Amino acid sequence: DLLLFAAEHGLKIGTIADLIEHRSRNDSLVEKIGCRTIQTAFGEFTAHAFRDKPSQGLHLALVRGEWSPAEVVAARVHEPLSVLDVLETGRPMHSWSLDQSLKHIAAEGKGVAVLLNCGESAAQLLAQFEGTARASQAPERGRMDLRTYGVGAQILRECGVHKMNLMGNPRRMPSMTGYGLEIVGYITKD
Repeated sequence: DLLLFAAEHGLKIGTIADLIEHRSRNDSLVEKIGCRTIQTAFGEFTAHAFRDKPSQGLHLALVRGEWSPAEVVAARVHEPLSVLDVLETGRPMHSWSLDQSLKHIAAEGKGVAVLLNCGESAAQLLAQFEGTARASQAPERGRMDLRTYGVGAQILRECGVHKMNLMGNPRRMPSMTGYGLEIVGYITKD
């Protein structure tokens, strides 16, 4: 019905993916503010810090290896990031624990784990990232919204991901093409 109406009245129809592509090309939600090498239990990763412009939150991307835009890489967007995600390796609260994600990426030799900060303030996480953190009270939990998908997608794109095998349970995410991302497949745990 909408297509017929548009044709009759000479109107253009845009898709959600078109809108997202336009917005992500002209108005990024994230800004890269730092980068350093970190040593994990699964070897060396490059940690990239990104500031979320609307909320001023700080997110991290742990990158292993290099790839061309045509290569498919393993990717995990982990949310919400909390200290329990790191400490409770035997009791995963997600389809893939952070530990399992890093282990898989290390075994493949390349990939990205995006850690979305949904609880700690940007100042707390930045102090920890820079090694200047002091003991403080537990942060209040932040509220997640649909914008989170866009933030994670833009961070993946900034890390050079174009085609990915997403670590997680399969779900429909049609708007990823608007960010210049293609989900080639899903990697589920055995």
